[in-house]
Amino acid sequence: MRAVRVLLLCGIGLLAAAGCDSGTPAPAVRTVTVTPSPSAPAPSSSLSSSSSGSAVVPARVFDARTMEASVGRLLADTYKIANVGTIACPDRQPVADGTKFQCTATIAGAPKQVPITVTGATGEYKVDPPR
Repeated sequence: MRAVRVLLLCGIGLLAAAGCDSGTPAPAVRTVTVTPSPSAPAPSSSLSSSSSGSAVVPARVFDARTMEASVGRLLADTYKIANVGTIACPDRQPVADGTKFQCTATIAGAPKQVPITVTGATGEYKVDPPR
């Protein structure tokens, strides 16, 4: 019985010691997936022709201005980040599963990279926390 108490106290001591490095807990990291709503405008479309010139294939791309507004709302509302300034996203990114790109957000006066990953062919994408 005494051995169990000693082991329990040692385990608690190790757990406490492991969590006492800086006194400041690391911020929680969450990823948000954005699904286009029926009222939101669909990603922009553009037309591109094949090299033979005989076929026109529509290529869906994201509109940078719409993406910037959405990312700004997510940072402020979902991630609860204060002092979010301007957001700049690259224009005409393809709506294709697995596409990755970064937006730049000004947060408290400093530029931060916000990773975006497209998660399907319907315009859904994940917004990771700023780095």
